[in-house]
Amino acid sequence: MDGPLTGEEPAAEFDEHRDDGTLYAEYRRLAAEQAALRRLATLVARGVEPVEVFGAVADEMRRCVPADTAGLWRFESDREIIVVASAADPATLAKWPVGTRTPVEGTTIAALVQRSGQPARIDSYDNVAGPIAARAREIGVRATVGVRIIIDGRMWGLAAVGSVQPGPMPADTEVRIGRFAELIATAVVAGYRDEQKRQLLAEGSRRLSLVDSLLEGRAFDEWSLREVAGHLRLPINGPFVVVAAHIPSAGDEPLPEIESKLRSLDIFSAWRLLPDLQVGIVHVASDRKLDRVVALLSRMTTARVGVSAAFVDLRDTPRALHVARVMLRGPTDSTSSVAVFDGSILATAAVSAPEVMIKTARAALDGFCDLTDEDRETLFETFRVWQDNDASVSGAAEVLICHPNTVRHRLRRIEKHTGRSLSRPRDIAELCLAFEVHRRLIDPKPIDTVDERRAATRPRPCPARWRITTPASMRC
Repeated sequence: MDGPLTGEEPAAEFDEHRDDGTLYAEYRRLAAEQAALRRLATLVARGVEPVEVFGAVADEMRRCVPADTAGLWRFESDREIIVVASAADPATLAKWPVGTRTPVEGTTIAALVQRSGQPARIDSYDNVAGPIAARAREIGVRATVGVRIIIDGRMWGLAAVGSVQPGPMPADTEVRIGRFAELIATAVVAGYRDEQKRQLLAEGSRRLSLVDSLLEGRAFDEWSLREVAGHLRLPINGPFVVVAAHIPSAGDEPLPEIESKLRSLDIFSAWRLLPDLQVGIVHVASDRKLDRVVALLSRMTTARVGVSAAFVDLRDTPRALHVARVMLRGPTDSTSSVAVFDGSILATAAVSAPEVMIKTARAALDGFCDLTDEDRETLFETFRVWQDNDASVSGAAEVLICHPNTVRHRLRRIEKHTGRSLSRPRDIAELCLAFEVHRRLIDPKPIDTVDERRAATRPRPCPARWRITTPASMRC
């Protein structure tokens, strides 16, 4: 019989031929074999380690065939085989223990099965050459039968039984041990999948821990840093940037599958989901790749995203994370929710010590407190545009769509309200820093609502005060 039987099938047949002793013996044999297969299947279903299943299969094969020896071998290569489980008397096990490696050569059972891919048998080892045959004779085995074990379409190994009695083993031995070989394949596949799951979970947990260690600035020597970078699949040398994406509500992931999407662009990164942020360390080999990162971030989400300046040493990650967090509060351009730190000296000074700089900047800009919000914003915007146009009054006037005299008038008002002169370099430097701190740290707030995030990505109309409603010469 080629397939497993239920307990009722041989029992029913036995009832019809109760007086036939041969049939009764066959029934007992089949019942024992089915019980053994059920016990083994239970082990596999329980997720028992494959090594334990291997040992149980060898024991059950030896008992059910019956045979004097039983074992499972795995092909390590085309030329070598290793014992992974065996069942025999103690003296035999001592001579051929689990873990023994043996060359596959000659006309041994392993070589026959490997070459043909079919069950094979050796009825006598008297004239068989090779190290496996020599060891079989040493332990007293005179005949063997072996069948292949196939896993995922590949020959993984073989199951074999042996007899110390002279003469060939029973004609149905191949079929009977073939059923055990099928269980071995199931156990190996199940064990492999379980191990993959364990490894993936362990790998994911370790990756998160290593990303945390970089974000928190734990001390690393050069060798440890290389190990961390290698495990995270990051190059050891920069430039890198830190990306921080604001999480609008608990459970959301503003940049889903970002690591795999960046990898498709040949950009390596490592990411961590924190309670309020999704944070990534991204390797940007060139300005072009940084541009591609920013473009991808802009397409993927409307949540606020901050990007640090580039840095070379992974040990500088905590400082870069601080800058990326600051950029979440800072302004972006009108078409994107992504704010990239420019790395300028002025911007770096503004964000390096936020608490101190905010206090200092507020003191410098205190003179604007008596103005209306609109008037104050007009003066601040005029200073920024004047600064961005290399202190050119005409250049600022062109951008602001007003007369140069209007720009001059606003600049004089700024001097009056701050008590500083725009003709003195030191005063200009202080004002530039104060306005930078105000722009990045004081005035802006994180975008938390859907409407605010949509507004941030929508092109903004020109402010009403910039529209031409009266002749430029009369505008103030």
